Amino acid sequence: MKNIFVGRARGLHEQTPNDVIKKAGYHSLPIFILLVLLICGLLSEGGQQFSLLARAFLHGHTYFLEPIGGLGQDPVIYNGHTYWDEGLFPAVTLMPFVAIFNLFGKLFYQGYIKWFYLLGIIYLIYCLAKRIGYKHEDRLFMVYAFTLGSVFIGVASVSSSWLYAQMVCTFLLFWILYEYFNKRRYWILGIISSAVFLTRFSAIPIIILPLLTIVLDKVDLKHKLRRTLQLITPLIFAIILSLCYNYARFGDPLQNGNKYQAIGNVSKLSRDMGIISIKHIPTNLYYSLIGPPTTILKNAASWSLKPPFVTNNVFGMSVFITSPYLLCFFFFKKKSYTREVIYLLIASAISALMVLSYYGVGAQQMGYRYSLDLMPEIFMAFMILYKKTNPKVSLSMKLLINLLVISNFYFLCSFLNNA
Repeated sequence: MKNIFVGRARGLHEQTPNDVIKKAGYHSLPIFILLVLLICGLLSEGGQQFSLLARAFLHGHTYFLEPIGGLGQDPVIYNGHTYWDEGLFPAVTLMPFVAIFNLFGKLFYQGYIKWFYLLGIIYLIYCLAKRIGYKHEDRLFMVYAFTLGSVFIGVASVSSSWLYAQMVCTFLLFWILYEYFNKRRYWILGIISSAVFLTRFSAIPIIILPLLTIVLDKVDLKHKLRRTLQLITPLIFAIILSLCYNYARFGDPLQNGNKYQAIGNVSKLSRDMGIISIKHIPTNLYYSLIGPPTTILKNAASWSLKPPFVTNNVFGMSVFITSPYLLCFFFFKKKSYTREVIYLLIASAISALMVLSYYGVGAQQMGYRYSLDLMPEIFMAFMILYKKTNPKVSLSMKLLINLLVISNFYFLCSFLNNA
């Protein structure tokens, strides 16, 4: 990663002072905010359910050994024990670190390793942009566009378990994209996909990308079968593991604990309509595509606004507010849509349907965080299509990304201030 945030030696002597100042202006603020995210992640200590679950696993239990809190902490209460309904992969990966810290009587906080995932995502986006054909500076802007110019900025800032799981999942999704667009080893794609399944089930449709490639590639049947087995065998093992994990906890392989989760009355009313139901689609569509920021009123009896006029909406804000560059999809030419882009959009559409059908909206949050289950695929499609339309990142796009960095950082500060 040493070349990502530093200029290349070759050609530096040809830059004028104005060029250096202009580039410093473009990059100084995004880099500063990325450092802030790293520090926030390290200092965040709330909601350490995955670390506590890893400690329970080390003692041979699937339930927490200590209380994790009541409403607001999403405990799953069953037969006198407290469980966690999220996927088990993040907790399993924390076990070695938790074991070492246990020797000293300390808890290993999720934030201690979250920086690794953030830097990994930065590196993978940079490499994918390079693969597409972006030059060094334009690759950096693609990095800024996702990490700071999307809902990801909110997830990266806090290491609480809900956001930590999405950080892990986002890293895994970009790792799949990196492997697919480079060596395309199907057994590795299968292993990473199984990790995605065991982290966030609604992100697993990304496996459609390599699966469609296998099915539609012009190769003989023998090669298709071998590649398919390499891809799905790890996922089958992951599914079996998940079913056994559920059965060990609740006596039902299909029950992950959502049914027994202690939640507030407002959330319970939505859950009573069905944990997964098309009835939830209008609500999630509203917050993901239309949801505005919350207005700041002078007082409760007035409709007049006071500076700074708007603040973060904890129920969700439109992806077109946090990532307005996605509007470019409405202007890309149809002939620019390659086979891979179509596969990416199919996978993201299926993932979107799963997310939109869920009873929760993701509150408390900055932006609409559930969109991260499909955002890496959409962003990859965006990078491919934008490059086909523009030889380099335009000045207007650079300005837009920098404005996004500022506005999203403002909403992030609002989110953190009220968290």
